[in-house]
Amino acid sequence: MKKFLKISLTIFAVLALAIGGYLLYILKFKQYDVADEEVDTIVEEPYTIELPGDEFSLEDQEVAEGDASNGTTNGEQTTSDESSTAGNQSQNPTQTGKSQTTTTTTTTTNNSSTRQPTTSPAQPASKPTVAAIKQKYAPTFSNLEAQADQKLGALIGRAQGEYNAKKANGESVDYGYFYNKYAGAANALEANTDAAFHTVLNAVENDLVKHGYDKSYAQSFKSEYEATKKARRDGILDKVTGL
Repeated sequence: MKKFLKISLTIFAVLALAIGGYLLYILKFKQYDVADEEVDTIVEEPYTIELPGDEFSLEDQEVAEGDASNGTTNGEQTTSDESSTAGNQSQNPTQTGKSQTTTTTTTTTNNSSTRQPTTSPAQPASKPTVAAIKQKYAPTFSNLEAQADQKLGALIGRAQGEYNAKKANGESVDYGYFYNKYAGAANALEANTDAAFHTVLNAVENDLVKHGYDKSYAQSFKSEYEATKKARRDGILDKVTGL
């Protein structure tokens, strides 16, 4: 009896090793012709990243308003001077006229010299809060996630379409081929998505540091991204096993 159990266990172990080795071979080591232009297009299409620009600061606005005010004042003074000159040229050549014109010119000059631009005292630009800085980048992260979901949906749709076509044509389905082809494509797509995400994350961190905050405040974006990525992977497995 003991001898029979030993033989049975040995046979079971050999079969398990053989099956495991075969699965490892067909999934990891066997070479497949997985070239697919449509899959390559889905994976290699670059992400579109639109980073928010810096806000127009209050200080810049005051400088611009000050320049506009000075330009208007200079224009008014030039006009007054030109009017005075025109008045001198058209005056009556009598001594009384000259005296009156001189008085008028002096008055006009005095009025011009007393015009001073009224500018408000400069105020420092308000410092944005951490929440305001992070909120500024929220649409960029949302757009990136939407692009990733669209690419992944296209990749899954391509896999399902190829699988259904083989079934409809009565062809045998090689699961090793499907695994190697689409698992590799999904990994490449995830790597591209990670690179795009870190581009935006670095921009947030730099913005925080620029305004005197620690870049660790941006880590909530990374935690949320990792959770979303895990859910995305689980979704892929559910759809693949349902083929």
